[in-house]
Amino acid sequence: MLNCYRKPQQYYFSHRLRPLIFSLDQVATAHASQVATRYFIREGGDEMRKICGGNRTLLLLGAMSALTVPELALAQQGAAATGGLEEIVVTARKRSENLQAAPLSVAALSGDTLEKAGIDEFSEIAGRIPGFTLNPDNVSEPNIFLRGIGTDIESAASNAAIGFFLNDVYLPRAQGTAIELFDLERVEIVRGPQGTLYGKNVVGGAINFITRKPTDEFRAGVEAGIGNYGSFDIKANVAGGIGEGLSGSIAATARRHDGYAFNSFTGNDVEDLTAFGILAQLRYQPNDKLDILLTGDLTRRRARGKWVDIQIPSDHNIPFVNPDRRRGPNNIDGKQDADLGGVHLTANLDVGVGTITSITAYREGSFKAVNNDAGSFIDFTQMIYGPGGRIDFGAIDRDAFNDDYYVNDKDETSNSFSQELRFRSDFSGPFNLLAGLYYQHEKVERSEIADYIFVDFFAQGKEIAETKLKSDTWAAFVEGSFDITDTLGVTAGIRYTKDRKRFSVYRETIGDFLGAEFEDEDGNFTRAFSATSKKSWDAWTPSINLHWQPAKDVYLYALVSKGYKSGGWNGENATNPGEARVAYDPEFALNYEVGAKTTWLDNRLRFNITGFWTEYKDLQTQQFVIFDPNLPADNVISNAGKARVKGIEIESMVVPFDGLTLFANYTYMDAKITGDLISTELQYDPDCFCSVPVPTNLKGNVLRRSPENSFSIGGDLTVPLSSRFNGFVRADYNWTDDFFFDNENSLRTAQESVGVLNGSIGIATDDDKWEFRVWAKNLTNELYESGKSDVIGSVLVSYNPPRTYGATIRWKY
Repeated sequence: MLNCYRKPQQYYFSHRLRPLIFSLDQVATAHASQVATRYFIREGGDEMRKICGGNRTLLLLGAMSALTVPELALAQQGAAATGGLEEIVVTARKRSENLQAAPLSVAALSGDTLEKAGIDEFSEIAGRIPGFTLNPDNVSEPNIFLRGIGTDIESAASNAAIGFFLNDVYLPRAQGTAIELFDLERVEIVRGPQGTLYGKNVVGGAINFITRKPTDEFRAGVEAGIGNYGSFDIKANVAGGIGEGLSGSIAATARRHDGYAFNSFTGNDVEDLTAFGILAQLRYQPNDKLDILLTGDLTRRRARGKWVDIQIPSDHNIPFVNPDRRRGPNNIDGKQDADLGGVHLTANLDVGVGTITSITAYREGSFKAVNNDAGSFIDFTQMIYGPGGRIDFGAIDRDAFNDDYYVNDKDETSNSFSQELRFRSDFSGPFNLLAGLYYQHEKVERSEIADYIFVDFFAQGKEIAETKLKSDTWAAFVEGSFDITDTLGVTAGIRYTKDRKRFSVYRETIGDFLGAEFEDEDGNFTRAFSATSKKSWDAWTPSINLHWQPAKDVYLYALVSKGYKSGGWNGENATNPGEARVAYDPEFALNYEVGAKTTWLDNRLRFNITGFWTEYKDLQTQQFVIFDPNLPADNVISNAGKARVKGIEIESMVVPFDGLTLFANYTYMDAKITGDLISTELQYDPDCFCSVPVPTNLKGNVLRRSPENSFSIGGDLTVPLSSRFNGFVRADYNWTDDFFFDNENSLRTAQESVGVLNGSIGIATDDDKWEFRVWAKNLTNELYESGKSDVIGSVLVSYNPPRTYGATIRWKY
């Protein structure tokens, strides 16, 4: 590792040698992570002045690299032009550095990789990352788990455990999984608690979407494809210089497909999709000190609801099982709509001793989800109604009707404003620091209306829950790095976060109560109540990281980090005002991690391994609790005393010969509940000849959605067909071990192990301007679950997409 502490030297380069300079940056990043490099383009545009704390040897290395690799991609995974592996630059630690030198566990997918794999949304990325599970069934409440930690809490007052960011701007609520993905430079998946630099709600990890920034160099591209299920998609982008110091880009995508399932009652497809997205960026660089980027994005999604199938029926529901898992009658088609977008203004000012960065952002999101969560069909023409329109359960043949009808109508809007101000030093000595301030204001309004019929419980009714949240977050953070020697360094930091939340809820029941009856402030029966509450939480989240480079291409690190997720309220499931005001506690994570990142065989083999042990305190989780044996179980949010996740992550990539790149990634996890977590289940009591709710301690159970083993393997083979054309074959196989969908570890709601094969074959011009490919996803047409629950004796499931295939043509300049 090089360290350059003497007075910086100045070098001048002609405009024609810019590729050399950019290649130099790659060498500096790959082999001297402590070297700070800055570029200045003179206003005349002819020369570039480079100030570097390095030496002429480094400059000559850069020159030789430029001559051999004139267009080195910054985040391109796969084989380089020289036959080795491409360098990957990430900004997971708020600074540009080689992925192999970054002392933390991070997976990076380049924009080129996303394009070649035909990835349009985050659910497809999650399926390719071992140890990552995602249930996108509800557009407003996706269930996201990484390293065994995530959230499936449905509440306006809840927060995510995995944070999503677009160009360092936090994406609140469900925006991170609903946003259309296109015109990206890369996606970074940072594993483990990231409390120091990212703040709250990243106890499980952080996902960074980094867009391709405009420059004065012109670029453009168009891509169009068709496939089965009536799919069609088109993408286009253009970018380049607009005026002196001004550049811009605009990209758009539109796609659609017919439904993966069919509602035989309405005659309509469900699980269809129509989506549109646009991303525009304007960049102003008036001189060599200031860089201002204005970004605007918009996503619009329209779809019918998620298909729900009765996989294991109760005795009552045996006649209502669909012969075809993706076809049958349902009273409604449902709806899964999302509108989201934002405007971000990022300014970087070089002040000589470092860079001051300001990020100002405003975002909005609107989500609408309507679904019959029971997956049932009720023939209401056969019902017999009594006075007031209520079903006369004693007069009907209850065996002729499904025992569960539950239409859930969820509507949510949110908006947020955030401001981050930070300073990153560029000192010439062994010490550098990163410090900043952060503020966010968020407003959430949410309504949930459940319309239900349970014939065996003689229950018919409607529950209404309207919740509102206003929250303010303040934070200050600092992180310092010190080079102890040329090869050994330490980085330590701490963040203070304070959250203030104001919460209100209105609940009403029409007809029969689904759970316990409501009470007012005095304990009297009521059908409606409201409550308000406010509370503040704060936390210190430190981290320390020791990193060592014992050899040129070997990086070792050991870190300890803490994460924090703010508390909230159980108001949407409360039965009285007092209960609605009771808050659940914040969640904390303490992570111990060691890792090795190595490169071998003249940059043809990359092998990284990470071991982690994470302790969780007051883990927030959602449980089914039975309040009344005569009524279905209700969902409540509670804190598990403690939980522990330990495991190993392995990532490898090799270029055995020019044109072939192979990769293999593996994750092992052992995730357990180590504290008290009480659930209830019905058990038969011979004393009363009836079933009674019995509390069960889940201590020692496996955490939900935590497969013990998972791996991803694949490759990319390119073969020259002529002097102008290359043929290629790409494939990836992603296998996940069996896991439980609930903390009760019920075998009825376990998902069996499954492997999913994706691939493509095609032809491209030698200059990579044109490409035609035929592709397939889930090639073997595996039927596997994305969600699963056990409701009054029936196991209800939703499925991941079936086999899809098609053809795509692409042109880029």
